[in-house]
Amino acid sequence: NGRSNDSAAPSMSVWKVFKYADHVDMLTMALGTFGSIAEGLSVPAAWIIWAGLANAIGSGSSHKDDGITTKINKEVTYFLYLAAGASIAVFVEAFFWTRSGERQASRLRRKFLRAVLRQDAQFFDTSSVDTAEVVNSVTNDTLLIQDVLSEKVPFFIMNITNFIGSCAATFYLSWRLTLVTFPLVTLLIIPGLIYGKFLMRLASNMHAQYKRAGTIVGQALSSIRTVYSFTGEYNVINKYSSVLNATVKLGLKEGLAKGLAIGSNGFIFVIWAAMALYGSSMVMSHAITAGRILSIGLLVTHGGMALAIALPNLKYFSEAAIAAFHISKMIDSVPEIDHTEETGIVLEKVSGEVQFKNVQFTYPSRPETMIFRDFSLSVPAGHSMALVGASGSGKSTTILLLERFYNPISGEILLDGVNIQTLQLKWLRSQMGLVSQEPTLFATSIRENISFGKENATMDEITTAAMAANAHSFITQLPQGYDTQVGERGVQMSGGQKQRIAIARAMLKNPPIMLLDEATSALDAESEHIVQDALDKASKGRTTIVVAHRVSTVRAADTIAVVQDGCVIESGGHHELIQNPSGKYAALVQLQQHTVKTEKDGKCTSDQILRTSSRDLEIRSDIFRSMWKLYFYLRKGRIKYNYSDKTRTPTIYRMLALNSTEWKNAALGCLGAIGYGAHESCLFHHSGKHVWSFVVNVIEHYNFAVMGEFLTRRVRMRMLSKILTFEVGWFDMDENSSGAVGSRLSKEANMASLILLYCSVRSLVGDRLSLMVESLSAVAIACAISLVVAWRFAIAMLGRIGRIIADAGSMTSDIAKGVDAVKSVFVILDRNSSMNPEDIEGLEPEKIDGNVELRNVDFAYPARPDVTVLRDFCLEIKAGNSVALVGQSGCGKSTIIGLVERFYDPLKGMVLIDHKDIKLFNLRCLRHFIGLVGQEPTLFAGSIRDNIVYGKEDATEAEVIDAAEAANAHGFICHLENGYDTNTGDRGLQLSGGQKQRIAIARAILKKPKYLTSR
Repeated sequence: NGRSNDSAAPSMSVWKVFKYADHVDMLTMALGTFGSIAEGLSVPAAWIIWAGLANAIGSGSSHKDDGITTKINKEVTYFLYLAAGASIAVFVEAFFWTRSGERQASRLRRKFLRAVLRQDAQFFDTSSVDTAEVVNSVTNDTLLIQDVLSEKVPFFIMNITNFIGSCAATFYLSWRLTLVTFPLVTLLIIPGLIYGKFLMRLASNMHAQYKRAGTIVGQALSSIRTVYSFTGEYNVINKYSSVLNATVKLGLKEGLAKGLAIGSNGFIFVIWAAMALYGSSMVMSHAITAGRILSIGLLVTHGGMALAIALPNLKYFSEAAIAAFHISKMIDSVPEIDHTEETGIVLEKVSGEVQFKNVQFTYPSRPETMIFRDFSLSVPAGHSMALVGASGSGKSTTILLLERFYNPISGEILLDGVNIQTLQLKWLRSQMGLVSQEPTLFATSIRENISFGKENATMDEITTAAMAANAHSFITQLPQGYDTQVGERGVQMSGGQKQRIAIARAMLKNPPIMLLDEATSALDAESEHIVQDALDKASKGRTTIVVAHRVSTVRAADTIAVVQDGCVIESGGHHELIQNPSGKYAALVQLQQHTVKTEKDGKCTSDQILRTSSRDLEIRSDIFRSMWKLYFYLRKGRIKYNYSDKTRTPTIYRMLALNSTEWKNAALGCLGAIGYGAHESCLFHHSGKHVWSFVVNVIEHYNFAVMGEFLTRRVRMRMLSKILTFEVGWFDMDENSSGAVGSRLSKEANMASLILLYCSVRSLVGDRLSLMVESLSAVAIACAISLVVAWRFAIAMLGRIGRIIADAGSMTSDIAKGVDAVKSVFVILDRNSSMNPEDIEGLEPEKIDGNVELRNVDFAYPARPDVTVLRDFCLEIKAGNSVALVGQSGCGKSTIIGLVERFYDPLKGMVLIDHKDIKLFNLRCLRHFIGLVGQEPTLFAGSIRDNIVYGKEDATEAEVIDAAEAANAHGFICHLENGYDTNTGDRGLQLSGGQKQRIAIARAILKKPKYLTSR
């Protein structure tokens, strides 16, 4: 999993948040801390000045006493100086902490992503890190850390300084009185320490649960066609719901703990009672003035309140510590195979001789399964070596070992006689061009995808490579040419187009060694012939290792090696190997020649559609394997459009309506907040009822936690449920990629709840609603009491309300964030899908015959409306017949499957099922009758059994085995140590391409569909 620099696991300390601060950050944080401390000290300083003012007012006996006026003016001047200093301190605090937070968060994102890309293949095979977690860490975790650094840390420092300064001020005003009351102050500190420790455990558990939720969503959205085809929407929603239920329980525990911790500040009134008892005797003995006693009381009260305000921030520190721990753990992880290391040998000249000597190897994720046993292979420089054999025999593993994605357990791999483990890894990989069985494209333009093969490549070089890969012609026919966006994982391109772009990328690299892992498997016969010729030319003078199933792609190889059970059992030239009729290679050639003969008997031109009839559609693995020769066209270039759905204006009232079922908790929470806001104003009249603060805090924070948690869960569930009703075209947009939508689900649901509920466990800010209610109730009650006691002085002191309103208004920046989140939430919830699977008016037949007809269909993909894929297309398929669609890559073969699955609707014409328009059927009912096996099979993280039963959740073990046997998968599954319980990894990473295909076939077979479609 990579090794950490520390021997022990790093602790989840809050200091991890500051670990990657540089000298500039240290300086800005120091200046910001100075501002926070100055602001915090301004409050106790004000009460000290107020004590002098009160004594000056109380010492006079006549309004004619000029000495009193002088003293009052002096104290008022001090207030003015203090106000000016406090204003400067607040500006310094906000400016420097915000700047530092932004810089550190940006640096964390860069370091984290760099660390992820630094890890070796073993790390991703054996760790729980997946795409969803990376997206979550880059977005939510770093945003959380930024929020803590920019807002929560200075706010916490300010309030703690206020508390400490208040304690120091009480010593200054009367050390004797303070010594009596100070031991009781510890009763305010201990609950906070216990609360912080409890929050650390809660935050860790919460992070783990949300990581699980993110993984579920990420997998579903990145494989939306598979989810829709197998009507797995409710499966995804139920899994997501079960995880969110666990987070609700954790959140309620946190709300209760917060109420207990903050409620313990009721001990302030105990301190008041002790101070009043002892202070009165000191006044009678003239040891202290009444003004000082009152100031000390207010200092204790406000110091305690500052501590109470600071305590909720421990929650965010705990969450930030958890986030920083995971980010730091990744950043500090040093992989066993580190491509960033500059050490190692760099050969002056590479001839390209490759040797495998007595290699033993097992994948780290499956150490019990031996892939290579004493594997030896020699490829002379400039020669081509073809590896053939059964799926899972280890052919592709040779390429992975040569690229040093893994290291062998024993034996050695040599390049020009030098062990590759002694070579500089970055240089080694620069000497090889790889085209994988499942081509990987990035969500950018065709030009940039090809240029990944060579830094600073010129347009002429890119065009030349594309021509050599037979890609230039189809690229230039696209409206945007080389600037066409390929979409997430190349979804806008057909399988053959993706493969040719990947080949062009490898050829642009012009490496001395070419590695081709089923490089032409997705191409039609014409394109395959042209590209194969180009590859043959490109391979001249280069060492080439080809992994293939089809004999047609390996005939010209200098040497062919047959791999079985991790060993080379036969090797030689094509003509040499077929001379041995009992050999494995000769048997393979005979099998494929029989297949080719069968295909020739029904030969047609590439633009025709071949129909073959049969009484029954027999499902056998060899039929499916022949179907894999066909390829699909998904689509698009890049074009942005705005949906015309009219959405209602999102308001706070609409969001509150989502919390309507928790109206009792809302009422109790508001009553608790009002009671807590009133307690300070009423303390003079009810100083004996200090238990009041404890009770109302528990009521307030627990009930707001209930509101916040259920709102967050409800928003997330509704957003996911709504998203899973959207048509496939919506997901094709760049802004609606799986990562973007997954991030939106987590971040904006939290922000939506935050704008209403400060107590929301997953919000990024504190209890803003409760703080507002507390402040407003405090203002109202304080004004009422003061107007009754001394209305003239009360009117003069109304200016103090500004500070209270400012405290309540500290949520302004959070509301600004929340408003955008609320808009985004309701844009999703208010959008109407053009093909809603929830439509209850659609036909839901119990069975169908299986007739399919496309009548005068015109079609263009929504994101590429200027490119007509089908024009006046007609096709009729009788029930029980099998039909093969053949033609050039990108001609629209797979589009037909997309229309039958109703991933898209035609622009003109109709798609008919049993002579009824497909639009009349209930969408989920329709897809229940269709089984789909894609060209690039999609598996979900989980066991093999879980993946097979995805098409039928209530399947018995016998049905699962029967489907696996029909797909020719049962044999290899039984050879795995954990059998059907073997974990497939993220997107089936732990299995070979052929194994993934057979599991996908078994999943479709288990469904027992009336229509079976394969690409």
